[in-house]
Amino acid sequence: MLTSIFTPATCSSCKLCCNFCPASSWETPYLENKLADQLEARGIALTTRPNGSRSFALHFHMNDPQETCNCPLLDPDSGCTLPRAERPFECRVWPLRLMYTPEGALCIACYDSCPALSSPEAKNAMHNYATGELLPVMLQYAAEHPQSIRPFNPNYSVLWIQA
Repeated sequence: MLTSIFTPATCSSCKLCCNFCPASSWETPYLENKLADQLEARGIALTTRPNGSRSFALHFHMNDPQETCNCPLLDPDSGCTLPRAERPFECRVWPLRLMYTPEGALCIACYDSCPALSSPEAKNAMHNYATGELLPVMLQYAAEHPQSIRPFNPNYSVLWIQA
């Protein structure tokens, strides 16, 4: 979805969004039921969150807060093993997130530390896309999948707030 801003090569060279440490394990993507069922059938371990949504299960082996786990669908050499159109929505729109502000309003937030957003031009392009063409797509997804909306995280900047 964001290929107009990021090239696949830019993303595949980083893979920040596909690696998790204990502190970022909340970032694992929400999986729609159909995709979750397909992944379970393939033997991918899933977990159920308190709100009933499902995501990948991560297995940290040490008590080290810096230990990382890769997404189970990540091939370290070629990137995600799923075709782009079949990837979880949150993966397709990363570094954007649907979140609730501390006041409870729906917002679109951006993880500004994404290496692909290192230039002012890239940040501006992301803001314009998120608040323009992508906005109705994200709002529709939020309406259809409210369990995908995350609590606000201060590592993200708000690009748009629902009035």
